[in-house]
Amino acid sequence: MTEDEKSKILGKKVTPELFYRLDDYPYSSTSKDRVLSGIRELDFDTKGFEMGCITIWTGFTNAGKTTVMTMLAKKTINQGERVFFFNGEQTKEDFKNNLYIQSSENKELINKQFKNSCIFDTFITKERAYELEKIYGNKIYIYNNEAPRDIGTLLYAMEELRRSQRIRVFFLDNFMQIDMKNENIFQEQAETMEKLRTFAVNKKVHIHLVAHPRKTERFQTRLTLYDIAGSSNIVNKAYNIISILRVDNIKEKKDYAKLEDELLSEGYDIKETNTVLEILKTKGERCGLVALKYDKKLKTYKEVEKMTSELKDKAKNKINTDEEEELPW
Repeated sequence: MTEDEKSKILGKKVTPELFYRLDDYPYSSTSKDRVLSGIRELDFDTKGFEMGCITIWTGFTNAGKTTVMTMLAKKTINQGERVFFFNGEQTKEDFKNNLYIQSSENKELINKQFKNSCIFDTFITKERAYELEKIYGNKIYIYNNEAPRDIGTLLYAMEELRRSQRIRVFFLDNFMQIDMKNENIFQEQAETMEKLRTFAVNKKVHIHLVAHPRKTERFQTRLTLYDIAGSSNIVNKAYNIISILRVDNIKEKKDYAKLEDELLSEGYDIKETNTVLEILKTKGERCGLVALKYDKKLKTYKEVEKMTSELKDKAKNKINTDEEEELPW
């Protein structure tokens, strides 16, 4: 009996082939397994979120990273998947309330005043909560923040859910909330990222990973690949990198004008846009900008409708002929 035959019987790893001849395996015309964001232009640019990959999401504080993650989770579940969430900075109660608000209509929202103050909290009706419990109750699993948050324990939980619940899409919000114990934090970050990538590749899952930007110049409004905090391996191991930008965070007229022109080239009107997804890296179709509009009541985003060619030409002429204007905030 060969060693490989013994390994199969004992359930051990079989020695892999070191190479293949081209005709050893058949040609495949099957599309890669993926889930979609539900944002048409984002799906076109990235070709969806393929299994076996990591997508990094970044952006300044309050850019909307957590909101986007919740929205993507809903879209993923609508495609028949279950999801896992690691919320390092958000309680499980807040996560559930935000998810349910995003999944409701205005008529199903309730505003409750805190004592006699000027503070109002938003919830949903009991009837709607009961309906959503049946939709999402067994579709979303949330990591217990009271458990150890080292990468070993986290990956153990992820593998257990992948195996027992067939979960293939994992949301980690955020990378910096994974405990690091090594004095050389950059080395440990690199090792952690490699473990996440290995898990994604070997288990054929997709990981959405939120990574905060490092401290940037005071007036910088747009991020680059080099602005993501931590080891350079974080960037190198990702399949997609997407930055989330709030338009009202732009304080310089020249930056606003540059973004306005770039959005127009993509077919979007900046005046209809609250938030921009900027694809900084992808192995999909192309890098580019995707415009979103924020619904404050429902705490979610919708893609901005693209302009017709006629409206786009008019907007371009207006930008070229108008005198310098004040920012709209």
